[in-house]
Amino acid sequence: MCEGSAALFALNWKKTALCYHRCGNCGFVFLADRHIVSRAQEKTRYLLHRNDPPSPGYTDFLRAFLVQALLPYKNPGSRILDFGSGPAPALAEMLEGLGYVCDRYDPIFARTRSWRRRSYDAILLHEVAEHIRSPGPVFSTLAELIVPGGIIALRTRFLPSSMDEFPGWWYRMDPTHIGFYTAECLTRYFERKGFSLLALARPDIIVFRKEDEPDR
Repeated sequence: MCEGSAALFALNWKKTALCYHRCGNCGFVFLADRHIVSRAQEKTRYLLHRNDPPSPGYTDFLRAFLVQALLPYKNPGSRILDFGSGPAPALAEMLEGLGYVCDRYDPIFARTRSWRRRSYDAILLHEVAEHIRSPGPVFSTLAELIVPGGIIALRTRFLPSSMDEFPGWWYRMDPTHIGFYTAECLTRYFERKGFSLLALARPDIIVFRKEDEPDR
């Protein structure tokens, strides 16, 4: 995330032994490569998720994200990228129902490339960042696609305030969750990319705004 040095630490929890890296500069924690599951295993795990649009609980979960992270800042008609749309693109369908123009991308379920050639008023990563294997380069690519004044909004559970809680932390237990962030870590990263913090709703939502280009 910040190109700082990371220390390796071992975690033994019940019958599980895993190694993680933790950056001493920004606090980002990520799973050691040797423990990361294959793409095939990832896909199998994702297909177990009950994220179908008709599910009232999941719909409410998505709506709460949009109410806090998008609707106050971008009007219908804005072009949105749902990055990591998953096997059932419920978020994209909800956005289109509200009048937004929404592209989808997912490295397993929607492997389109047209999004790379477009600019966006907003890019949404809803429960996606924790799955990304190289978040720094990915976030850098997305930052370049956002127009001045546009936003990038993420929902990912922030690390516990104390690393003593990390071994038993429920969010860590999903084998496809490999990267864990603090709000401060993400803020420092996006500020270097020309963004400012627009909104923070703990424990899992953060929004950044791309600064307007200076007058010439």
